[in-house]
Amino acid sequence: MKSKKIQRRLGLGGVVALGLAASLGLVSCSSGGGTSDGGADNGENPSLVIASWGDPFTSATQEFLVDPFVEETGYDVQIVDAPGKYVASLEAQQQANNIEWDLLDSTSAPDAYIAYDKGLIEKMPDDVRERISEVLPEDAVTDFGITWSILGYITACNAAAAQVCPQNTTEMFDTEQFPGSRTSISTSPLVNLSLAEVASGVDVADLATHEIDMERAFAKLEEFKAAGGTWWNSGDQFMQVLSTNEVDMGFGYSGRSYAVAEDMENLEINWEGGLYNPGFWNVVEGSEDSEAAWEFVEWIATHPEAAANWGQALGYSVPNPDSFDYIEPEVAETLADFPANRELLGGMNFNWYVENYQEVNDRWQEFLRG
Repeated sequence: MKSKKIQRRLGLGGVVALGLAASLGLVSCSSGGGTSDGGADNGENPSLVIASWGDPFTSATQEFLVDPFVEETGYDVQIVDAPGKYVASLEAQQQANNIEWDLLDSTSAPDAYIAYDKGLIEKMPDDVRERISEVLPEDAVTDFGITWSILGYITACNAAAAQVCPQNTTEMFDTEQFPGSRTSISTSPLVNLSLAEVASGVDVADLATHEIDMERAFAKLEEFKAAGGTWWNSGDQFMQVLSTNEVDMGFGYSGRSYAVAEDMENLEINWEGGLYNPGFWNVVEGSEDSEAAWEFVEWIATHPEAAANWGQALGYSVPNPDSFDYIEPEVAETLADFPANRELLGGMNFNWYVENYQEVNDRWQEFLRG
């Protein structure tokens, strides 16, 4: 039963959204948040609201992270569905002076950097960061959260349809030597610009700090687009355009690529020159229970088996190296943090993206329309 505290914090619009999410099975029932709903009301137990992506994310987060955390702490934790709307929603909540959420599940990296720049998510407390840094790699801990739900943008090619399949990002942009229709993500200009820069010779080891040459990158992308094909805007659409032979090859999420390969035995998947793309756990600026929210983030970071179960259920990588002790070897080999894959991937320069956000997005929309 949803606590009265949550109802107040959500306000009318939030209750409607929560009700809709509940009707879709996307909102968890309280599973141990204190001795009664009165616990959340009288301040005895913290009450947390997590914004997530809907199923299968919501169910996995509920089963493998929220339920065991609640069992240990007795906190009241709710999940609401807000796929792909974190930044806009948080801006609206701030403007209305009505913060509805405490935590963000798997914020996309560009959105996380933008949200932190806009003051929509909190800086991690020093003591929390110190403890988390003892168990996670240095690059998994940022000022504003920990990496999570990590994937690779990699190449996939239907060998039954293409004359010859590209084996890396540079070859994927070579439309003369490797003819065929292509696809890539439509909603992330930074991903496409970064891939184009790799194809122009930028070393993946330098990519995370490289300032993108937009003229060169967009020129490369024009060559890519001229080969024909389509731009996908969801993982489901990426799988569809490959599995129905709408395109011959392209860039896509690593997990979705392996999912297509289960039914398409001729699909060739390569990691060389791809991109390492982390999501993030974040705490919302203005959360009424930010201390408890950071406690949840720390719990996730320090429970490798729970993280492994979550990652294995969804096909996403998680940052704790010890998690790989609990992941089946055949699954581990398909994840972005598997060492043989990780060393082939480049990072993205999210700080550059924040600084050039408006220009990049304006040019990207013009590119898609052209």
